[in-house]
Amino acid sequence: MDLHAANPDVLVLVGTQTGNSETIADAVSERLADLGFDAHLVDMAEAYPELLAEHRQIIVVMCTWSDGTFPDNGKDFEEALPVVAPDLSGVRFGIIGLGDRDYHPYYQTAAIWLGERLAEYGAQEAAPLHEIDGTPTAEDTAGALAWTDRIAQAFAHEAPAP
Repeated sequence: MDLHAANPDVLVLVGTQTGNSETIADAVSERLADLGFDAHLVDMAEAYPELLAEHRQIIVVMCTWSDGTFPDNGKDFEEALPVVAPDLSGVRFGIIGLGDRDYHPYYQTAAIWLGERLAEYGAQEAAPLHEIDGTPTAEDTAGALAWTDRIAQAFAHEAPAP
């Protein structure tokens, strides 16, 4: 299914501690390519807040680590984001959050915090947070790909607000 997106570029930002988020992000990027998008996979360690404003469509695949923190590769990004507070007007985003309910009340707190910051800076959520609990299974990957199909439809058929 080629959606012939008006804006085919999608930033896929990855925040990972153990590699699970990277595995899901790779699958999401491949699905986006199959759907006619050009996914730009970027490790959060290499990302900077202004990069978000350079894209109109963003998918973040990240874990919440330990007691609700960003993964090690996302710590600098987390600290820089509120300092820079980029203007994300016209940006649409979605987040796939990996976590472990055994760490309640910290389950998904980093992903939720990031979603709140993106919205605060003007971005619009194109699909609700997709949660993966624990080590991703084949079923979890399939769920993330179904979510990717839905957000790809939203990206292709709904123009971002000016």
